[in-house]
Amino acid sequence: MNHFETSYTSHDGLNLYLQAWIPESSKAGLLLVHGLGEHSGRYEGFVKQMTSLGIAVFTFDGRGHGKSAPKGPTAYMDTAEDYLKDLHALFGKVQNYLPGKPVFLFGHSMGGGLVAGYVIKYRPEAKGVLLSSPAIKEAEGTSPILIAVSGLINRLFPRLKVLKLDISGISRIQEEVQKYQTDPLVYQGNIPARTGYELYQLMQTIQREAREFSLSVLIIHGDADRLTNPNGSREFYEKISSEDKTLKIFPGGYHELLNDLDQEKALAVLSDWVRERMD
Repeated sequence: MNHFETSYTSHDGLNLYLQAWIPESSKAGLLLVHGLGEHSGRYEGFVKQMTSLGIAVFTFDGRGHGKSAPKGPTAYMDTAEDYLKDLHALFGKVQNYLPGKPVFLFGHSMGGGLVAGYVIKYRPEAKGVLLSSPAIKEAEGTSPILIAVSGLINRLFPRLKVLKLDISGISRIQEEVQKYQTDPLVYQGNIPARTGYELYQLMQTIQREAREFSLSVLIIHGDADRLTNPNGSREFYEKISSEDKTLKIFPGGYHELLNDLDQEKALAVLSDWVRERMD
């Protein structure tokens, strides 16, 4: 298997870090989209499993994240639409690299919301979609006043760091939490106002236009997730028009199911689903 690293210049001139793992004989491709604050190098187990199936995995560090932020991660984005344009360009690169081969999309957390929004708006010719703890719905009981105030802060102070993530909620395995907290490529600060606002607006679009999603999809979510709302996955599953759709809820599961107590079960669910749809 070959691993390569390169870069891509986005439509608005940003230099984004890309990496890929290519089996000697690739049967399919997969574009992986990481979550908020983290980076593309945190999916070693998932990548190993996919490449063992003959799937070439392509991924990138998103805007303001990981190695795409040369001065250090900021988790800042001007617009979610910029991110969707990045996905569209990179999905096309995967298709061009593997002509005639099926291509899957995988998104975790923020990446799951971005992938869902991308499918709804751009309608890519993907073989299937994997959504891991996707950010599709705001927390239950979010105050309308808080939402209005966040909109005002977004306009006046877009880079103000306002939203603190509950890092202890990523996994029930303390070593995984510590690895996250000590990873220099993981953003450790509060999330900028503009990023939070743009992701909230994207979630509203997904909820409103979920019916436009018709691709084959597998959604996995832990019912004890404190970082993204499991009800968002449940409601999205009910609303979408996909004929081939599966929702797997993991009892007691925290946010990063691939780094949680049920990681082997979660990985098996993902790999079995993809294997059945590769032909």
